[in-house]
Amino acid sequence: MIRANLLPRPKDDVRFFGFVVDAEYVRATLAGAALVLLVAGVGFGIVRARIARLTALVADADAAIAERAPQRLEAKDLALDVARYQAFARETSAFRRSGTDAAVVVARIGNSVPRAVWLDELERGPDGYTIAGGAHSVDAVGETMLALASSLPAARAELVSLDARSGEAHAIHFSARVGATVGAEP
Repeated sequence: MIRANLLPRPKDDVRFFGFVVDAEYVRATLAGAALVLLVAGVGFGIVRARIARLTALVADADAAIAERAPQRLEAKDLALDVARYQAFARETSAFRRSGTDAAVVVARIGNSVPRAVWLDELERGPDGYTIAGGAHSVDAVGETMLALASSLPAARAELVSLDARSGEAHAIHFSARVGATVGAEP
């Protein structure tokens, strides 16, 4: 048989700053506040432990990064060297391919110049060739322009300047540009 006391407990009153308060309510309130403080304390403890663990992980990662700084610098230098070597390889490949083409173009230009004309300068640019020279007559310069225009497939020759210098007897100096028209290769 189980015995139980079903009678209500007698109320214990407590005086608190001049107020009369039931002791059971005070006990329940204090127990609730203690429980809330305990849960909050455990929560703050867990958060502090997490923060401490993450701070230690960040410190370890920073130390590892600092430890590997020389390897990173070496890798960066190697990457820059590789980039320079690749650029050099591209340039040499372009020059290797363009050397034969340029020699053929220079030979064609040289072969198209009439005997009465001489060349002082032949310069290659990104969009064609600049030619400077002289002749004994304007007719020879005209023949040279026609010959230059027909020297290369789809080429265009332009007379840039014509100068009859008074200091030299019967000498006409000229400069011209020879370039491929749009969409054609020399």
